[in-house]
Amino acid sequence: MKNFRIVLWITHKTVAEWHLTPQQVATFAAALPQAEIVHCQDQEEFLAALPEADVALVWRFRQEWFALAPGLRFLGTPAAGQEYLAVTPPPGVRLGFGSFHGAIMAETVLALMLGLARRVIPFARTMQAPDAASWPRESFSGTARRLHGARVTVLGFGKIGQWVGRLAKPFGVRLTGIRRQAAATLPNFCETGDRVLGIEALDSVLPETDYLVLALPDTAETTGLLDARRLALLPRQAVVINVGRGNAIDETALAAALRGERLAAAALDVFATEPLPDDSPLRTTPNCFLYPHSSAIAPDYLDLYLVEMAEHLSVG
Repeated sequence: MKNFRIVLWITHKTVAEWHLTPQQVATFAAALPQAEIVHCQDQEEFLAALPEADVALVWRFRQEWFALAPGLRFLGTPAAGQEYLAVTPPPGVRLGFGSFHGAIMAETVLALMLGLARRVIPFARTMQAPDAASWPRESFSGTARRLHGARVTVLGFGKIGQWVGRLAKPFGVRLTGIRRQAAATLPNFCETGDRVLGIEALDSVLPETDYLVLALPDTAETTGLLDARRLALLPRQAVVINVGRGNAIDETALAAALRGERLAAAALDVFATEPLPDDSPLRTTPNCFLYPHSSAIAPDYLDLYLVEMAEHLSVG
């Protein structure tokens, strides 16, 4: 006999990897034989199923829908950002957010670091440009670097940030994690010389950073954290990579630093306003590489989420 009901409404119009498939639902149901699974294709089906739901897994949810679900006890979303579900749950209803993204996003960060260090990203089309030299090897001279030995600072050393560190370490980087408080013990992938420091150490760490990776949530404490003053503390060869949330960086100050050649490059997946406005100065800033909030897109995105949810709901 089924002892609880899970209502799924995880559809996406443009990104296939964020749209739940029947095969994924079948695999999820097999992992939770004690649950009745209801797979909804649209809002109308979802609202019709809510009155009997114990669990709802969604991309979005409106505050007034809680009144339609008197038995609801868990509302979850694959999104990592806790600002994503902008609702206040009634007593007895818990909110849940995905925590599986790090394995995917860290690969994106490593691709960006390697692509910028080895000049794959800026020079990808050098030989295809209409006015390019036929063999522009000299343009690589003095610009290509190795990732080995680079000083990588991960600002926001939580689940995503630690995945970045885990994947970066085999390339021989020197790692510093920054979080609210320093760590008494280091993750097992760290080596002698690696550090996990509290946020109060940020200003002292920035001048010795080659790659600054932001993996921060959107909170009052993180808003404007990387402002003009802190950007000025970074060395000229530094690269800024942001896969957390766009509120953390002063975008105007970042554009100015890049235009003034006070930083080497930036790779941004998230922005203060999304979609990024057409007139944003970042769109025309040299050595600023932009991505449309896509660092977690992967074929197994929802597979990982459903495995996480199956484990959680089996014990909870």
